[in-house]
Amino acid sequence: MWSRFYIPFFLLFSGHNLSAQEVPLIRHFSPSDYRAQNQNWSLAQSEQAGWMYAGNNRGLLEFDGSRWGVFSMPENQTVRSVATGKKGEVFCGGFAEFGYWETDTNGRLAYQSLSRGIQAKHLDKEEIWHILVTKDFVLFQSFSTIYKYDYQKVTILQPPGAIMFAREVQGRVLVPVIERGIYELLPDNTFRLMAGTEILSNAIVQFMVPDPQGGIWVGTTNQGMYQVGSGYCRVWNGPLNSAFRQHQLNKAVALRRGGWAIGTILNGVYILDAQGQLQYHINYENGLQNNTVLALCEDRDGNLWVGLDKGIDLVALRAPMTVFSDQAGVIGAVYSAAQHNGRLYVGTNQGVFVRKNQTFELVKGTQGQVWQLQVFDNQLLCGHNTGTFRIDGYSAANISNVTGGWCTVAMPDRPDLLIQGTYTGLVVFKRSPAHGWAYSHKIDGFGEPLKKIAFDTAGNLWGVHPNKGLFRLRLDSDKRKISAFKKFSRADGLPSEYQLDMAQIGHELVLDAHTHPLKMVDSLGQVSFRPVGEVHYRHKWLPGKGSDYFVVDSSGVEWHSGGQAFPLPVALTPNFENIVALNDNQYLFCQESGYMLLDKNSLPSGVNDVSGSCAIRWIRGANGQVYLPDNRDQVFPYKQNSLTIHFAAPFFEHAPLFSWRLDGFSDQWSPMQPNAEKEFINLPPGHYVFRVRSNSGSAEASVAFRISAPWYGTWWAFGALAALFLSVFALIERFSQMRLIRQQARLETDKQMELSRQRLSAEREKLTLEVDTKSRELSNAALNLIRKNEALQHLRSELLQAGNDAKALAKMARMIDAHLEGDHDWEVFQESFNQVHDDFFKRLMGAYSDLTPGDLRLAAYLKMNLSSKEIAPLLNISVRGVENKRYRLRKKIGLPEDANLTEFIMGF
Repeated sequence: MWSRFYIPFFLLFSGHNLSAQEVPLIRHFSPSDYRAQNQNWSLAQSEQAGWMYAGNNRGLLEFDGSRWGVFSMPENQTVRSVATGKKGEVFCGGFAEFGYWETDTNGRLAYQSLSRGIQAKHLDKEEIWHILVTKDFVLFQSFSTIYKYDYQKVTILQPPGAIMFAREVQGRVLVPVIERGIYELLPDNTFRLMAGTEILSNAIVQFMVPDPQGGIWVGTTNQGMYQVGSGYCRVWNGPLNSAFRQHQLNKAVALRRGGWAIGTILNGVYILDAQGQLQYHINYENGLQNNTVLALCEDRDGNLWVGLDKGIDLVALRAPMTVFSDQAGVIGAVYSAAQHNGRLYVGTNQGVFVRKNQTFELVKGTQGQVWQLQVFDNQLLCGHNTGTFRIDGYSAANISNVTGGWCTVAMPDRPDLLIQGTYTGLVVFKRSPAHGWAYSHKIDGFGEPLKKIAFDTAGNLWGVHPNKGLFRLRLDSDKRKISAFKKFSRADGLPSEYQLDMAQIGHELVLDAHTHPLKMVDSLGQVSFRPVGEVHYRHKWLPGKGSDYFVVDSSGVEWHSGGQAFPLPVALTPNFENIVALNDNQYLFCQESGYMLLDKNSLPSGVNDVSGSCAIRWIRGANGQVYLPDNRDQVFPYKQNSLTIHFAAPFFEHAPLFSWRLDGFSDQWSPMQPNAEKEFINLPPGHYVFRVRSNSGSAEASVAFRISAPWYGTWWAFGALAALFLSVFALIERFSQMRLIRQQARLETDKQMELSRQRLSAEREKLTLEVDTKSRELSNAALNLIRKNEALQHLRSELLQAGNDAKALAKMARMIDAHLEGDHDWEVFQESFNQVHDDFFKRLMGAYSDLTPGDLRLAAYLKMNLSSKEIAPLLNISVRGVENKRYRLRKKIGLPEDANLTEFIMGF
C-alpha cells in the first residue's frame, strides 16, 4: 500500500497560455544544483543502490537523493554515455575512452579503463555515444564501431555502415544503420538486415521501442515514427506523428506500468498511455527547464528522468498529484473551487472560471474577488466581493447585493435556509422550489463582518472577524434576530484576538489562533480553548472529506486520512489557505498561481511504494579515512572515536528528511532534518548501532560498530596499572614503614635523651641539694666545733685559774649548762629539717596552732623515728620526761589511744 508515500514539492512552472491541462509535478535540478555544466547526454540508475547517474560535459554525475557527486574521466573528457551493470558497475564512454566505475575500499568510485591498449582504427578519433547493457555482454558504440565486452575481453565489431544507437527490443539487439535500415546483431557477432526496414534508408533512426500491438516503434529524426513488424515497416498513423516530424524525435523509453515517454529536440516530452494516446505534453511552457531532450530514463519507482540541454528534470509520473500553473496571472490566485454538473469551477481574485475542453473560460458577470464556491442542493453559489451569485453552466445570476459573501453554511435545523457571513453582518438565503436559492433577509442584532462561520453541536453559531474577534451567537426561533452573543478575548483564554481563523473538523471546531490551533470545548455553557498539537508550533487545520483533515504549516501540508499522515509540501494561497474536496476521490489545493490536484485513484499500488531502503554510504573517521559498512561490526580505534556517518535514500521526488538514532548512545530518534550525514565527537568506548530512516517511505538502514578502548582501557593495561599501583603502594608502604621506624627510633632516642636529661637534672639537683646540705652540715659542724673548742678553751682557762675555788667551779658548771641548753644548735637543726621534710613545722603548726616549741622539737625527733631513749639526751631530760612530752603531744593533736603517735607523725 501507499501508507508511507510522500508527495513532493516541485518548482512550479512558467507558462503564458491558458491551457487547462494538468501535468505531473516536476522537480528541477539546475547546473548550480549538481555543480556541473548544462548538457546531460545520458541517464542511468544503478540496480543495487538505486543511485542516479548522468553523463555531463564535466564528467560523471552521481545523485543519491541528497547530494550530487562529480567524477572525472582520465583526461576530463565529456561523458557522452552512461549505463549500469548487474554488479554495480557504472559504464561510461567519452572521447577515445570507455570503461567502467566501481566502488573502491574508500567508498568512492574508481575508474577502470577497457579501451586502454585496444588497437582500433578510429578509436582515438571518435566518441562513445551509446552503451547497451544486455544479460551477457555490454556494447560500447561510436557512429562507426561497436566494442563488445563480455566481462572478460573486448571484441571489436564492424557494422555494415555508419550506425545510430543500438537497442534491445523484445530480446533482440537491433542496430540502425544509416542509409540501409535496421540490422539484428546475431550471437556470432554478424549482422542481419530486418526485412522491410529498407524503407528507413532515407531516415535517421533515433530510437526503437515496443509498440502496443507487439511490434516496434521506430522514431526518426525528421520523419516521425514508423511501425515495424514481421516483414513490414510503415509510417505510424497516430495523430501525433505530424507533431513528431516537426519537433525532431530524439529519445524514447517504454514505461513499465504501460505507455511511453518520447523526447524531442524542439518541444519537450510527450507521455503516451498504454493505448498510445497522449496523456501529457510537457515542455518549457508548462514545466521543463528546456525543450531539448538529450536523454530519458525511467527509474525503478516509475518516475521519468529527463536529461536536457540545460539541466535535469524529474517528472513524477508515480505521484498522484498534478498541477495547473498560471504564472502569467491570466486567471489569478485561486481562493476556492467546486465541481458541478461535470465541470470544474475555480474562484480567483479575478472572477469565476470554468474549465471548457483544454481552456478556462471566465463566467460572465463574475469579474472581481471570489471568496467561496459551494454547491447547496445541487446549485452552485458564489460568495463574491460584490454580493452572491448562482452559477449555472457558463452564466451567473445575482441573488444578493450584500457585499462580501465571505462564507455560507447550511442551517443545521432548517434545511431550507442558508446563513452567510458578509462585510456588514449576517444574511439568510431561502430555497424556493421554483427558483432555487434566493436572498431572504438580513439578521438583526449583530452587524460585525464575519469571514468564517460554523455551527457547533449545540446549535450555537461561531464566527471570526476578518481582523479581530471571536463571537458566539444564538439565533432566535424564526432566524431573524440574534438573541444573544458573546465576544471572546484574552480574558477567556485566547492567546490572541487578532487574525483568527476557524475550521470545522468533523463535529469539532478548531480555531487558528496564529500561534497554534485550539479546540473549542463547550461544557455546560463554559467555553474553554485547548491546544491542538505542539504549543507555539505554527500550523492551521483545514477540513477534508469525511474524517479527513489537513494540517498546514510553513513546510507545506500534511494530509491525515484513515489514521495515517501523508506530507504534501504544497504552497497554498497565504492567509487564505483552502483545500476543496471536489468529490470522494479528488482534492484541489488553491494556490497563488494555479492549483494542484490530488487524485486518490492515482495513488501507487503494489507491495512497496518506494524501492530500496535508506543506505549507510560510508563512515569517515577523524583522520579522514573512509570505511564502508558491511555485515560485520566495524571496529574503530579509540583515536578514531569522532565519526561522520553519511547516509542517503534512493528516493528522488523530493529532498528527503532523515531521522537517526544511535543505540548505545541515545534511545531517542532525532527530529527530521535534511542533512544526510551525522557527526559524533569523542564517542566513549563501547558497542553502537546507528539507525537512520527517512520520510520518503524507504526502509530503515542500520550499521553496527564498536569503539575500542584506549590502550589504557584494555585488560592488560588495567593489569599493568594494577601491578604498577600495587608496586607503588608497596614502595610507599615500605617507605612509610621505614619512616615510621626511623621516626619511632628518633622519638625513642629523644625520649631516652629526655629521660637522661631529666635523670641527670634530678641527680644534679639531688647532688646539689646534698652538696648544699653537706655544706651546711659541714658549716654547722665547723661552727659547732669552733664553739665547742672555744668553750673548751675557755673552760681550760677557767680550770687553770680556778684551781679548788668552789665559785669558779660553779661558774664553769653554769657555762656548761648554757652550752647544753643553747638554742643555736636547735635553730640549725630546724632549718635543715625543714629542707628535708618540706616545711614540716609550718604544716604541723597550721594544723595544730597550740603546739609549743618543745612539742615541735619532740615531733621532729619522732619524725626522724628516734626512740624515747635517743630523744632524752637531745632534750636534756630523762626518758620519763620524754614519755610525758609524748603524752601531752598526743592530747594536743587529739590522737586516739589506740593510734601510734610515731606512725602518725611520720605520715604527716
